[in-house]
Amino acid sequence: MGEEWIVRVEGEEYGPVDLDALREWRREGRLIPANELRRVGDERWIRAGELPEVFGDAELAAAPPPPPRDFERARTWRQIFAETFRICRRGFARFMLFGLLTSVPMFVLQWTFPKIPLPDLTAASSGAVSAPALPPICVAMLVVLLLVWPVSAAGFQIVADDVLRGPARSFGAQFAAALRYWSRMLTAALLVYGSYFFWFFVPLAAMVAFVGSGNPLLAAIMILLVGGFMVYMNARLFINFLFWEQTVVLGTEPPLAALRESKELARSVPEAPRLDRPLYRGATVASVWLLVLLVLTFGVELPFMMARLAGAENLEQARALMEKAADSPTPDALMIASAIVTSVVGLLLRPLLVAAFVVLYYDAKARSGRVSREEISSK
Repeated sequence: MGEEWIVRVEGEEYGPVDLDALREWRREGRLIPANELRRVGDERWIRAGELPEVFGDAELAAAPPPPPRDFERARTWRQIFAETFRICRRGFARFMLFGLLTSVPMFVLQWTFPKIPLPDLTAASSGAVSAPALPPICVAMLVVLLLVWPVSAAGFQIVADDVLRGPARSFGAQFAAALRYWSRMLTAALLVYGSYFFWFFVPLAAMVAFVGSGNPLLAAIMILLVGGFMVYMNARLFINFLFWEQTVVLGTEPPLAALRESKELARSVPEAPRLDRPLYRGATVASVWLLVLLVLTFGVELPFMMARLAGAENLEQARALMEKAADSPTPDALMIASAIVTSVVGLLLRPLLVAAFVVLYYDAKARSGRVSREEISSK
């Protein structure tokens, strides 16, 4: 049996029907390029004009642009923040459920992963570090994290997108949709984080090698050159991958093409004022979110640090207390409580970043001309 499709016209759904029926409806004028379609078993809707088996290039070129949808529009900064908080408020419970998928194994992994001693670069030895043996619980949490992270990441995008589009599906439907994106998210994540890993650790290894070369002047020059190049490459990766989670989950392209779309969206409309460009908007939102995360993390950890240093009369005593806690083979109550509170802060702030970038994704699509430009000019 061939593919079957559902057609949505003005909120009403028809089908399932096969491609032959869709072609017949097109000839009768009952199906136009602006109508929406989705494959049976898939939750993502596309325009009928994007289905080449039904609409050829000629028909698509001749068809008028579809009317803009409300969520695919350019936005002011005030609208971006308002919609971000609206998404977080309405989708809060579901964000937390998807977030716990990764927060719990990450927390366990934090306390079971063995400590790795740093190499002594001043010693005559090569400074090599032996790989520690991982306990079974640590290996199990790494496997669980690998399995659930793509579902969690896709789930965050789906919840935010559903709230923005309205009406939202049930949590079961959202979870099922996130499961279907597992392989897409994992493939894209390997490409994204593999690129970051390569352009961070390879230059870092080169700088470590120059430190041990025995020539201080050459080491200083090469560290500046290699370090500058490392920063430049990672900045380019940040730009190119700015919208990668949105293009992988909310778009229709395969992972590699979705990463290319992310790059194009981030670098679009260079002629616009800086604060209206997707690149600057994304960088601003990410920077503000990171600053808030750092401030709140410091704020919640400060009381625990003060409690640990209670009784220290000078800097030497305070340092001795901190070193004793760091060298302890098992965490004490203060360390566990501090880690729990810090994890909760990260869990609560994660929806803000995801919601903001989903809104920015549709804003970037509108500004780059990937949706009807009449929508932009009417704002």
